[in-house]
Amino acid sequence: MNISENKLISIRYIIVIIWLCNCLLGWLIAIRQSWLPYMNAGTTINTHLQSDPFDGTIMPILYIPDWSKTQYQNKTTTFADIPISEYIPLPKYDPITLLDISNTSSKSLILHYTYITPYMGSYRMNYKEYDGSHNAIDIRAPIWTPVLSIANGVVIRTVEADATGNRFVVVRHDGVTLNGKKQSLYSWYLHLSEITVQEWTKVRKWDMIGRVGMSGIATTPHLHIQIDTEDAPFHPYWPFTSADSRSAGLSFFDSIDAGLGKESAMRYNINPMSFINSFLNWVTTANSSTNMASAPIKTEEIHELIPVNASVESIIASMSISSKTNIVEKPIVSNISQSSTKPCEKKRFSDMSSSSKVGKILYNLIDSRCMFQGISAFSPNSTITQKDAIMLLMDYYKISPTSGTSHFLDIAIGDSFQGYAIAGYRRGILDGNYALPGKLLTKEDFVELLVKVGKLERNPSQIKIFKDTNAMNLKFQYIQDYAFKIRARGGNFYPQTLLTRQWAIEILGNILTRDQAKK
Repeated sequence: MNISENKLISIRYIIVIIWLCNCLLGWLIAIRQSWLPYMNAGTTINTHLQSDPFDGTIMPILYIPDWSKTQYQNKTTTFADIPISEYIPLPKYDPITLLDISNTSSKSLILHYTYITPYMGSYRMNYKEYDGSHNAIDIRAPIWTPVLSIANGVVIRTVEADATGNRFVVVRHDGVTLNGKKQSLYSWYLHLSEITVQEWTKVRKWDMIGRVGMSGIATTPHLHIQIDTEDAPFHPYWPFTSADSRSAGLSFFDSIDAGLGKESAMRYNINPMSFINSFLNWVTTANSSTNMASAPIKTEEIHELIPVNASVESIIASMSISSKTNIVEKPIVSNISQSSTKPCEKKRFSDMSSSSKVGKILYNLIDSRCMFQGISAFSPNSTITQKDAIMLLMDYYKISPTSGTSHFLDIAIGDSFQGYAIAGYRRGILDGNYALPGKLLTKEDFVELLVKVGKLERNPSQIKIFKDTNAMNLKFQYIQDYAFKIRARGGNFYPQTLLTRQWAIEILGNILTRDQAKK
């Protein structure tokens, strides 16, 4: 073999090696791209999925036992074990009362038992803010207590068990004005016993995301609620690492008590309960004239920097929480449909033409089933609450309200919804102690209720009908059952779009068409 032949063979080897390297590089890039959402979960903003507009907050836990009176103090006692009569609304976080450990009033006892670790506090049980570096607030509650998303958001991370066994959820809330800057905030719900949401799905305030537990490093059932700012390097953010603790010669709890990483915590976190209280709004944007997103709040108002040795007067002066928002104590909803004992009125609405598609369905429902007797305007573009939807569907299927005492904690005595909720509970439509009457529904939420109330036939096939549905979605089967009922042939359903009244009527009209065809 001559020298030129050797050169030729060498060149061929080089070309083959270069080709193999390019193939390997392409493969690695493809793998990285496919795993990127999982690798960076909690640290990278997923720009393709934005939360619904920020329209205020609600409490992460609605009701707790009256800790000053209840006999149920055992760690293993569940939410359902405690009589309804012993529950009270979650009290407002009040650092002034918490600071006074000598106060033995009922309010003080409840607060001290409830908020067992204050914001930036310690585990010394002195209830002082900024006495440690716990960059969250611990809320004591019975195990299995429902935990709700504090605002509209996107679930960016769910963890069934981290290195310490913690089960938690991280939710991103877009479009919140803080310090004059519109940004995303990240709420973190820790120590859960159960997670009820999936990653990269939208949630709204009122949506249950899990249940209280004592997973991970916890000595009693409680919720660790934390809010990171957009500037935090990762979510959830913690101000020190295990290596930092070891380097300082401290245990985990001692690190908190010593204030390890306090400066970093104050930089990347805000007081979660002060934020919630400042934007507290049980009413949705659709039902309120107040746009919560237009009410900015300053970091200093959330942090509430209170000197340990400050006088009561100076504490009060430093706690001037903004009163920009109109706080509504109870959800306000308007009924889309309500049965009446009066003779059926075949009414027509000025805001809905009888010649339109929705108008034809609407007036067919009125004329054939005597529905929509309790409202003066239809308001086709208004969103629908869970209360609206349940009353509407029960009226359609002629399910009468049931008398009796309601066990639901979020329904006021005398509310017209009470009888419907009791009937819904007995039929398996509602469960637990929350009926969530003010919760805004998506199209998939409404279809779930529709399937349950109407007891629609199960679709035996797992082949998806609508193009934009996903078999991994928890409500996929309900959408399938609805599609099977109406003989849908494809297209898009837009499952996570907020439901309007006209869309609800269109969905119900599809059911009506099939029901009338059987007769």
